[in-house]
Parts: sequence; C-alpha cells; structure tokens
Amino acid sequence: MRFIELSKAPCNETLEVKAIYSDIDWGKRLESMGIRKGRHMRKIANQPFGGPVVIEVDSMKISLSRNIAEKIEVEVLGDRLHKSF
Repeated sequence: MRFIELSKAPCNETLEVKAIYSDIDWGKRLESMGIRKGRHMRKIANQPFGGPVVIEVDSMKISLSRNIAEKIEVEVLGDRLHKSF
C-alpha cells in the first residue's frame, strides 16, 4: 500500500504512522505526544483554510499544524483495526 501525508489522510479512519520526516527537536516532541513510527491513531478533523489537523492518540486529542502533519506519513488501515485510541 502507498503511504500518504497525515494532512491528506481521510478523517475517522484508523491510521498507522509509517515515517516522520522532521528535525530532531520536532521528532522528540512528537514522540513525547505518543506519535511515533508504528503507532495507530485516528484523524478527527482537517480544519479549513490551512488550519490544524486534529488527531486522537491514546484517547488524547492533539492538534498539529498542517506543516507538521505534512511531514508524517501514514497508512490507512480503515476498519481493519477495531481499537480504542
């Protein structure tokens, strides 16, 4: 399957993080929020007009700038995973 940017992923689908392309500081910050390679998450919303992307990881809602969301590659798992985030 092809991977897509988090900013372009569909909402309300199960996603798996495949790669994070950021500098070390942002990589550490994302990891501290639970966003790391292999992790499952759900994209809740894409705010309009270049606004943030809202995701859910470990029952936490996290808002990421669109620039950061574009540096996270995910695979859409869809309904293959029935799990609470």
